[in-house]
Amino acid sequence: MSAARPRPRTAPAVHPAQCRGGVRPVLGLALAAVLGGHLWVIDAWSLPVATDGAARPLTTRITALPAPEVPRPVASPEPAPAPVPVLQHATPPARLRPKPMPPAVAIPSAPPTASEPPADPVETRAEPVAADPAPHLLALATPGTGATRPAPAAVASTALTAPPSVRLHYRMKKGPLSGSGQIDWLRDGSTYRMRLEARVPVFGQIFLETSEGRIDASGLAPLRHTERRLKRSERAVSFVRDQGAPRILFSAREGDEPLRPGAQDRLSWIAQLATRMASPPGGDWRPGSSLAMDVASTGGDVQRWVFTIEGREAGGLWHLRREPDSLRDTRAEVWIDARQQHWPVRIQLTEPSGEPLELTLDGLQPA
Repeated sequence: MSAARPRPRTAPAVHPAQCRGGVRPVLGLALAAVLGGHLWVIDAWSLPVATDGAARPLTTRITALPAPEVPRPVASPEPAPAPVPVLQHATPPARLRPKPMPPAVAIPSAPPTASEPPADPVETRAEPVAADPAPHLLALATPGTGATRPAPAAVASTALTAPPSVRLHYRMKKGPLSGSGQIDWLRDGSTYRMRLEARVPVFGQIFLETSEGRIDASGLAPLRHTERRLKRSERAVSFVRDQGAPRILFSAREGDEPLRPGAQDRLSWIAQLATRMASPPGGDWRPGSSLAMDVASTGGDVQRWVFTIEGREAGGLWHLRREPDSLRDTRAEVWIDARQQHWPVRIQLTEPSGEPLELTLDGLQPA
């Protein structure tokens, strides 16, 4: 059911006779009211009414807008100084960094060849930076390049140095016989000659021995030894070193004996002992130390002589003893004086049959 609509209100009908005389005054009043309203609106806009009811003049407040900030000209930054190349701690680019070499290879890296491709343009425009060479490259640098090669560990030299040329005078005694002996030692570069002559009154020269050979890192290396005694022909021993297997040959018999390093004859062992005593191992000799060598005789045999250091006696003399290996062997005792270029100042040789031969140093002079 719809709501009832309100009926429009209609103005009451006016009789035309009534409007003729009263229309004009009404229109004038209406027009005056409209004009007054407009005037009031205009006055209200220009003269607002204060809260206290008094009319006040309109005060217009103008707020100045801030002037727009003009951007200051930005000074162009000064170019940063080019970085100074660091020569000690800079690391070369990965492409230019030398590849590590195996530590076992003791050969320096080969220089680049002309066939290698050129570097990229970006890398060629990069600032050159010098880098320290790797430590292993310094260690493997070839001589003459200015690189410092690490000093190797100190190694004690085992090479022996033979004594200088000299003439030794000895007093000699063998049983009831007494006389004099003389040893001439001549060293010429890497070769030597040695001669021993013994004389007694009435009989004169009773024996003569010679030895000659080379001098190497092991001391004396004899090549030939001869011996001549009273009422006996000369006999010789040859040391063959450069023809086939090293061996020792004798004039007194056929056959040979193997030649071992350090082997001596019955005269050169005296100079070899002086050479060995002048170069003690570990800085000095000690009692109980030993020196061993093969000694070949003109009789045709080779004996192993092992000298044992008994000690140091009064006066600073080293006492050495060699005990025989058999009843037919030779016993030897030697006294070494370091102040006499380590030559023996006393020698005593005892054969199984016969009196011992004694030599006592009586003087020494350069040859």
